[in-house]
Amino acid sequence: MNRLLLVCRWVLSPLVWSSLRSRTLGIMICVCAALVGTEIWQLWRVYDDNIRQNEIIASNTAQSLAGQAENTLKTADTIVASLVERVEAEGTGPEAKSRLYHLMTSLAAALPAIHEMGIMDRNGDAVVKSLVANPAGLNYAEREYYRHHRTHDDRLPYIGERITSKIDGAQSITVTRRYNNPDGSFGGVVVTSVSLAFFQQMFDRMQAKSGGAISLLADDGAILAHSPALPKGAGQVAGELRQHLRDHPDGGSLGYRSGLDGVKRHGSYQHLSHFPLTTLVSQSDWDIQAPWRAELEWHGIILCCVVIVVIGLGGRAITATNMLEAQALQDSLTGLANRRCFDGRIERETQRAARSGQPVSVIMIDIDHFKDFNDCFGHPAGDECLRMVARAIQGCLRRKGEFAARYGGEEFAVLVAGCDGRHAAALAETMLAAVRGLALRQAGHLDDVVTFSAGVATYLPGRDASDARALVERADAALYAAKAAGRNRVATAGSLAASPPHETAELVSLPSAA
Repeated sequence: MNRLLLVCRWVLSPLVWSSLRSRTLGIMICVCAALVGTEIWQLWRVYDDNIRQNEIIASNTAQSLAGQAENTLKTADTIVASLVERVEAEGTGPEAKSRLYHLMTSLAAALPAIHEMGIMDRNGDAVVKSLVANPAGLNYAEREYYRHHRTHDDRLPYIGERITSKIDGAQSITVTRRYNNPDGSFGGVVVTSVSLAFFQQMFDRMQAKSGGAISLLADDGAILAHSPALPKGAGQVAGELRQHLRDHPDGGSLGYRSGLDGVKRHGSYQHLSHFPLTTLVSQSDWDIQAPWRAELEWHGIILCCVVIVVIGLGGRAITATNMLEAQALQDSLTGLANRRCFDGRIERETQRAARSGQPVSVIMIDIDHFKDFNDCFGHPAGDECLRMVARAIQGCLRRKGEFAARYGGEEFAVLVAGCDGRHAAALAETMLAAVRGLALRQAGHLDDVVTFSAGVATYLPGRDASDARALVERADAALYAAKAAGRNRVATAGSLAASPPHETAELVSLPSAA
């Protein structure tokens, strides 16, 4: 039972210290992970909130622009409808042409969104144009809106594609209606051109205040107006945006990668209620997250400082744990390992020896007449004697498997792994000679110096049925045999023979405590 308790004690002791270090390290990792996780969560919320806030602003802007575009086109359609009534009622005779010309020029001057107005006959020839008094020779039969009305009997307004004026080259979109002859046949087309420059200027003013990009899109994907201005050749919606507008034509918020510049954008769009047009307001992800990046930088600096402090405190805690562990396994007087450390070491070495088949030896050492030395010179001198003997023993250890410890009182133990009894006895003799070489005067023996007696025992795997405790007991028995044989010698377990006493060295006296 005692042997089992001893084994459990030395097996569990390293685990206790290891567990303490592991818990300290675990707490450090958990604290750092919690801090980093919390910051990531908070920054992600800010990132997501920025996108949501931008979508709200973009949605409001897109709706506002859609409303203005809707009103502009409704105004243009109202003009077209009134002109259709006049033409159908008054015809296109010389007097009617004059009245229509003056009416159209005054309306165009009063409405900045209107570029020009015109009336053409059933062959596409211009009858009246607001930009020129005599439009003779101008024919518009190739225009898409003219072909539409000639082949459709309905009287509904039609929004045509982007056109270039034959008079001044301006870009515009057309709002047109068909007018009929008194017999109900196709009489011609009334057209009002809404200037795209008007939308461009409106978008530029809005873009200067809010940034980002603002577009007016036709349902066929054509970009009619865009702020900031597009490079040449970029006139169609492409990529993710085109597909999204096809799938969800009415309006909403979206994130997409622009087919024009490859930039990731977030925004909102609104389709006009009565016309095949859409307003789109968007902003690049980089611009949206500019405040987030600034916050990320400061949070990163603060977080790094906090983590450094936590790591520093944790490192100091682990260092303190290591110091406590070292102190728990070290003899404070001599600096050698203590008995606890020795017992754990010999358990591991005997188990390793059993697996590898290599011998392991133990040397038990006891200083001769140490009680007399203490009684004569006092305990401070006795402590100094123990320190000097310990240094002498430690100084003789050269091999990796050699390990010395203070076993208790004036006793020392040396573990020699991978070494048989003959070599261990030789090492013990070397250490005895080193201690005698200290020439410390022994109490009450003026012709003698401080010496020790030693016992050596070896565990040979496959030949000895032994364990750590039995090995120490055999070495201790050999130690007592050396003492019984007269001290100042080395004895080997299994034999009562001991080495002869050594010659007296020149004496050195320690200072008396008295």
